[in-house]
This record gives sequence, structure tokens and C-alpha cells, in this order.
Amino acid sequence: MSKSLKKKSHWTNRVHEIVLSRGPSGDLGFKLQGGAENGQFPVIGEVKPDRGKLHQDDLLLEVNDIPVAGLTIRDVWAVVRHCKDPVRLKCVKQ
Repeated sequence: MSKSLKKKSHWTNRVHEIVLSRGPSGDLGFKLQGGAENGQFPVIGEVKPDRGKLHQDDLLLEVNDIPVAGLTIRDVWAVVRHCKDPVRLKCVKQ
């Protein structure tokens, strides 16, 4: 396979960044699933309709440039809680 074909289909080309602001209740409008306690990456769960490009079942890679792969869901939420608005999420479709 040629190098140019490999580069076009590499998963890093599908990484997207979403910028979210907290709602009036302080939440970001999504839930998390998976996590290191289950031997998985953190995965975006249920998403409120007004969250733009954030989609259910996307893998969560970073929160405000902090890598979250290998963290438990509790630890990922701790990172999110300590971030100031707006919160930037880097995700990739599975």
C-alpha cells in the first residue's frame, strides 16, 4: 500500500475538536462510558441535542490538551471539573 493512501485513511485524520460551554446547571451536556476500570478508552455516552459535532460513541482523547486515555471515568470527570470554560474535547469516531 502506498504511503499517501495510508496517510489518508489513518485514524489521526479523523480527530476532531469540540468546544463546549457549561449550561446553567454546570453540566456540559454529555455522559461518559468505558474508562480504564473497564479496560477501555473513555467513550462519549448520551449527548444532548444542542452539542454540535459531539456524537455518542466517539472516543475521548483529550480534555483541554490533557490526555485522558487510560484514565477511569471518575478521573476524566475530575479533569473536566477543573477546566475553565470553554472546555475543548478532542475526539475520534470509532
